[in-house]
Amino acid sequence: MLAELLREAPRTYDELAQNSLLELSRRSLQDYLERHLPAAGYEVQRGRTPGRAKATFFLDNRSADEDPNAVNRAALALARGVLAGLFPLEGTQLDRLSRRAPSRVLAFASGVAEYQQHHMQALLKWINAAEQDPPRALMIRYDAARDGGKHREPPRPRLVWPLGVVLREGRRIYLQALVEPAASLEDARNFALERVYSGARDCGVWHADAAHQLPTDFLRALRPRPQDLVHAPFGLIRPNVSDEPVDVRVRFDASQAPYVRGRKWHARQSEKTLADGALELSFGPVDCREAVGWCSQWFDGVTVLGDDTFRARYERSLETRLAAQRAPQRPARASR
Repeated sequence: MLAELLREAPRTYDELAQNSLLELSRRSLQDYLERHLPAAGYEVQRGRTPGRAKATFFLDNRSADEDPNAVNRAALALARGVLAGLFPLEGTQLDRLSRRAPSRVLAFASGVAEYQQHHMQALLKWINAAEQDPPRALMIRYDAARDGGKHREPPRPRLVWPLGVVLREGRRIYLQALVEPAASLEDARNFALERVYSGARDCGVWHADAAHQLPTDFLRALRPRPQDLVHAPFGLIRPNVSDEPVDVRVRFDASQAPYVRGRKWHARQSEKTLADGALELSFGPVDCREAVGWCSQWFDGVTVLGDDTFRARYERSLETRLAAQRAPQRPARASR
C-alpha cells in the first residue's frame, strides 16, 4: 500500500503517517521508507516538489513489469475477488486494500449459500486451529441436513479435531475434521459451513476445554491433510470408502464434445475422439451416487456406456425424475 501511494503522487511524512489505509506508527513508517521498501527493490526518493513546503517522498518511475510487488497485488486482488463472492468482507484487510479502486477480479458461482458474518468467523477459527501442530480441538454446533432444521433447541455441540477446509466448485465450503474416537480416517467428516449454527455469544465454533486438547496417537502420527480425505478433483467420497464404487464411461455427441474435451475430472482419465466428432470419456473408480450427479448436469448430448452398475443407476435416476415430472401436481400446503 505504501508503494502504491508513493507511486500515485509525492507524499509528505505527515500525510503518510496520518493515512488510515496504512495504519503505521511513525517509527514503523520510518522503517518502511528506509529499510523495507529499498530491500524489496524500490528506490525511494526524497526531496521538495513545486508548491510543497515540506520534503516529500516518491518512487522512481519504473514500469509495472519491474515492480517486485506486482504479483502480490495481483494475488490479493484474486483472493478478494474469490472471497467477495462468498463472504461479507467489509472492514477486513482485503477490503481496506482495495477501497481506493474497484476490484478488477470478479468470481461467482450459481447456488452459493447465503454465508453470514458468523460463517466467516467460524471458518477463520477453523483454519487457525487446523494449522496448529497438532491441530487444536474445537467444539462445533452443527445443524445436520438429516435434522432438517426441525429441532426446537440449538444442536448439541460436538468435539472435533479440524484438519482443513475444502472449497468445492467455487461454491461449497466444507470443514474437514476427525470426530471421536479420532482413531482412523473412518472417523473423518465433512461439515458444510452453511450448517454451522451460531449461538447468542459465539459463531458456532469455539476452542474445546483443555481436558480435550490431547490429540490421539493416530492424529499425532499421521497428521492427515485435506487431500487425504477427499477424492479430488472429482468429489468428496473416496472410492475405497464408497458403498458402490463404479467406473465411468460416457459418450458426448459432436455438439457437446468441444465443451468437454481437455477438461480434467479425474486423476486417471482417458478420452477418445470418434470419426463423427463425438468424444468418449472414461475414468474411475468413483462413488456411484456422485457419478450419477456428475452425469446429470448435462441435459442432452451424453450417453452412459458403462459400467453396468453405473448405467443401471443412471437410467433408474432418469426414470424416477421423469415419473415425478409426469405425476399429477397437487397444490402444496405451505409449511409453518
